[in-house]
Amino acid sequence: MFTALLAFALAADPAPAPLFVAHGSDATDKAGTLAKLSADFAVTLTEPDGTVPAGELISLRQHTKLLPALPSTAHVRLANGDTLRITDLTADGDISVTVGVRLGAARTSQPLVLPLTSLSVVWFTDPPADTPSDPAGYSWFDATKRQDALLLKNGDVVRGSVDKLTGDDTGVIRFKPVGEKSPASYPRSAVSAIAFDPSLARVKKAKGAFARVTTADGSRVSVSAVSADGKTLEATPLVGGKLTLPLADVIAVDVLGGKATYLSDLKPKAVKEEAFGAVAWPWAADRSVKGNPLRLKTDRGEEVFAKGLGLHSKTTLTYDLGGKYKRFEATVGLDAATGSRGAVDVTVLIDGKPTKFDALTFAGGVKALSLDVTKAKEFTLLVDFGPGGDVQDDVTFADARLVE
Repeated sequence: MFTALLAFALAADPAPAPLFVAHGSDATDKAGTLAKLSADFAVTLTEPDGTVPAGELISLRQHTKLLPALPSTAHVRLANGDTLRITDLTADGDISVTVGVRLGAARTSQPLVLPLTSLSVVWFTDPPADTPSDPAGYSWFDATKRQDALLLKNGDVVRGSVDKLTGDDTGVIRFKPVGEKSPASYPRSAVSAIAFDPSLARVKKAKGAFARVTTADGSRVSVSAVSADGKTLEATPLVGGKLTLPLADVIAVDVLGGKATYLSDLKPKAVKEEAFGAVAWPWAADRSVKGNPLRLKTDRGEEVFAKGLGLHSKTTLTYDLGGKYKRFEATVGLDAATGSRGAVDVTVLIDGKPTKFDALTFAGGVKALSLDVTKAKEFTLLVDFGPGGDVQDDVTFADARLVE
């Protein structure tokens, strides 16, 4: 009797549909339940009603959810920065691997075939807590050398080249160490991770606009097409295949290559970096100056952003706009991981003139910027020393983008 009543109660009171906020190129935000997301990135919201036409969507974010940290469990990272939590991996040799992808809170995994050349790193085990997200920051891997590396569970590192991956956990990795004439076999069960030669890694680029989907478990995957019907999201990753997940597990859908151009995808026309003492910290694209994911403590909590700039005082970046854009958007603050004791002045100049946000002092907290750059030819970001010199002056410009 109790079981029947419980089943009736669950059927009568389903989980509420998640609330999404759609941010369009006109700078307006529309909130509601997602009724439809089309392959051309048109959005239809209900309760209240709202639409974003095809080609105008910048981002779609679940209203009450934080942008999560990257997966801290077994995962693959692709050459384009996509990161996918995995439950298993099988290989057919030297062509491709098939991973079991478990996105969000899903109880079952989905198979996804990845070309071997698309892989940047594979973690078969949970990486240590202090592991950088970018393999370029691994202490055991030199990304400047044209070689792969195996990290064994006993802590040893073998450098050379992957010859062949076979089977599942019971299979082997055929690996040719540097200086050896022939490959050796390493049991998969003895390997923690493989980092691949970055000079050989590549992911097919999208033609036109594409999206990056962020899921509840921190996975990020770039997709050439995406659609949703209010309950389920279906996506076509750039590497091929199909992925399906409940809409409640979708934290964000960010459109790239459309009306928004991210500063991290542009080359500044001028860079000036001045050290306070003996150490200078070069600016970084899509990561902090310390090589970590971009973190900000917003009014929602600590969030991790996939796109943006990491800067340290004193840094000046100047971009050539050519009168092409209408607006600059960003969320700016001291990095939540390494900037908690910093104090820094931030100035934004448009055609050499400081904006009304001139000389903001960030000593905690964040600021959302939305600046008119219509017909502007030049755009400059200046991060200057604060009262404490350059101590922890690590600044994050999250989602820094120019909108047409």
